[in-house]
Amino acid sequence: MLYVAVCDDCPMQTDVILELLNDYQAERPGIEMEVASFLSGEALLASYLTGSTFDLLLLDILMPELNGIDLAKEIRKQDGDCALIFLTASKDYAIEAFNVYAAHYLVKPVKKDSFFIELDRIITLPKSSQEEYFMVSLQDRDVKIPFSSIVCIELSNRKLRICLENGDELYSKYVREPFDAAISPLLTDSRFFHAHKSYVINFQHVKGLTKDSFIMKNDLHVHISRHRYAKAKKLYFAD
Repeated sequence: MLYVAVCDDCPMQTDVILELLNDYQAERPGIEMEVASFLSGEALLASYLTGSTFDLLLLDILMPELNGIDLAKEIRKQDGDCALIFLTASKDYAIEAFNVYAAHYLVKPVKKDSFFIELDRIITLPKSSQEEYFMVSLQDRDVKIPFSSIVCIELSNRKLRICLENGDELYSKYVREPFDAAISPLLTDSRFFHAHKSYVINFQHVKGLTKDSFIMKNDLHVHISRHRYAKAKKLYFAD
């Protein structure tokens, strides 16, 4: 049994998510969910304070009084293991979402295919390995970025330019170590490939391969070094 909490101050939006969860269970025989819905962050937090626990939280961000980010911070003080997905109309809180270890950040209106992919990933992975994070120092803070959200990373003007699945780009502080060392945590994961001396890509976000480049889902063309092309092609078609 998977215990799920949905928190959104808009009843219509809550109904949409509940319907998607019902559709998901209908299409995934054998997966059972018990879903609780809350129309405010305060109500969900009160449920936690009385002993409730959940495996997955689906949180709106733009809520009055206690918004989704602040709610997640309070919940993380008690529960560091539950999976968390933000469902929001705004792209402006992506960095804050990473800081509370969100597994994903989906922009409304939530698309069924994207939502189901994230549920599959969370439900099928063991809790201890739901997500890995890449730590990076920005100008004003340190953030942990889910591996799955990274499209590619480029070394540009001695900074890491990190392209994210939601279209955002983050820039690190100046990198004083070699690029290989800076991206080494990613290269332990089979999803990532060091395509060029200044680029690493995530195979999950590749939509095509040309004679010399990866075409990413954000339409960025990432050049592949000549001596790495054979391996890139082999890995891409084996994925």
